[in-house]
Amino acid sequence: VLGTGLFSMAQAESFEGWLKEARVGEHVPETVEYSISSFTYRALRPFHPERLHHALKILIYEPESLSPTCRVLRSKGFVWLASCNDLQGEFSLAGKNYSLLPGNPWWAVIDKEDWPVNLERDIAPLWHEPHGDRQQEIVVIGQQLDQDVVTKTLNACLLSDKEMEAGPENWLKLANPFSDTWYAALDVKLKEHFEHDYSRAANS
Repeated sequence: VLGTGLFSMAQAESFEGWLKEARVGEHVPETVEYSISSFTYRALRPFHPERLHHALKILIYEPESLSPTCRVLRSKGFVWLASCNDLQGEFSLAGKNYSLLPGNPWWAVIDKEDWPVNLERDIAPLWHEPHGDRQQEIVVIGQQLDQDVVTKTLNACLLSDKEMEAGPENWLKLANPFSDTWYAALDVKLKEHFEHDYSRAANS
């Protein structure tokens, strides 16, 4: 789903009736009237969890410290968190609430023998050695959105050259404010998975 345009402004506007499409000729679209716009943030380095946690607090609760008018309203996408290198992070933000929870494994950690047919071809544009398909892809929707400010803020959360050189084994040692909710959600997913497998085995 990375790079497929899954998280688009048009789709975001359809969620829960938010920013319904204006009928032509009747009134100014909300996206224009209220200065709503969006962009997709992408990067090929992992986020430092502690720096990302701090940046999200600023973007959500103290945006005026970055820009007098810029407000992030919604956001959704995939996150590569350095301290959780094997799993995609599923990020979602609405208003002042956000979540960053474990998603599927990155294809880079799955044996290619287990890949679906044609996946290697389809995923080629997203593949960057030595980290495979790991990357950041986050759609940001906001009011009077300052793309440069938001991008700069998120870029500051990426690992530095020195941190990248330290490698994934050392990334696991990074302070991670998301760990409690991350691993709690992971435990729930694993429990559901085992219960499903047990139920199938019992009924076979």
